[in-house]
Amino acid sequence: MKIQTPSALDGIRHRAIALVLVIAAVLVCAGFAWKPSNDSQAAIDYFWQVYHGNDYSAIPLVEAQLQQALERDPGNPALHALLGAAHFWHIGEGARDPNPNDPALAQDMPDAVVHFGQALMLDYYTPHYLGYINDDHLPGYLGITTVHLGQLTNDPAVIARGDETLDFAAYQFPEFNNFNRWAAHNTEQKDTQSYQKALDSLWWGIDACAGTRIDRENPDLKPYLNLLTSVGRKKACWWEGNIAPYSFEGYMLNLGNGLVKAGKIDAARVIFHNAHYAVNYETWPYRIVLESIESSDLSARAALYADANPKNDPPLGVPNRGCSYCHATVPEK
Repeated sequence: MKIQTPSALDGIRHRAIALVLVIAAVLVCAGFAWKPSNDSQAAIDYFWQVYHGNDYSAIPLVEAQLQQALERDPGNPALHALLGAAHFWHIGEGARDPNPNDPALAQDMPDAVVHFGQALMLDYYTPHYLGYINDDHLPGYLGITTVHLGQLTNDPAVIARGDETLDFAAYQFPEFNNFNRWAAHNTEQKDTQSYQKALDSLWWGIDACAGTRIDRENPDLKPYLNLLTSVGRKKACWWEGNIAPYSFEGYMLNLGNGLVKAGKIDAARVIFHNAHYAVNYETWPYRIVLESIESSDLSARAALYADANPKNDPPLGVPNRGCSYCHATVPEK
């Protein structure tokens, strides 16, 4: 047996280290990096605690904690995404703010655009640890906030840029981002091309979930309930996802109202009924909203969208709520 001398062992160690460094460099160049430390997990966990806990008043604390975490970990896309989501939630449910003149509300939408944009850049174009899966929710969030920013500032160029991002987002992740394309333009007049595209986007999202074209006249989803899953992209279609546990109910509420606005009353009734198929429907904190609409005079409701006064148009989701009715697991605090 050949005995290795200390100098020979040193040489072997040096070559091994060099090989590891070469492999690491190759992985980084290929778009991978070692998994980063989890120093920011406390801020991330606090966001979800408050978001699912429906605690709107805690948003400033969430934002402060996420911002502090970003100062230590500026390359973390999750921190940017959640800070963008906190700003979007804050402005989207601004009616809950005890101070309607809060200057933070005026800054929320541009801040949301900035942070979603930064999150997307980091998520798509920087190295990640092995096995990382890009978050294709992000183009949808960037697109919808960009469109809303353009609407708030009356800037058609910004709206067009947001729409371009939304089209890309819906291509990347149709089950989820078609909803964002709807939500960006659902307040427009019912006979406009942009409203029709928004409403069609909701249909296209369901089609992607079902793997077929749903009957537009009798859109009963009961035959597709066997597709239920709590993993992968398709979990966005149903009620077992851990991010938005009531997304199915919220989707049916929006599509049902969207069809009423379009004058499709019979199809809307079927869509509203679909929401009751969700196993967790009885625990949905906002089910009373859907039920009150479902039992109302839908023809009279449709007439409000058809008159010349857009100010009397009923909300297409839960009144004065934008995020909580899909994400919150408990009633409002």
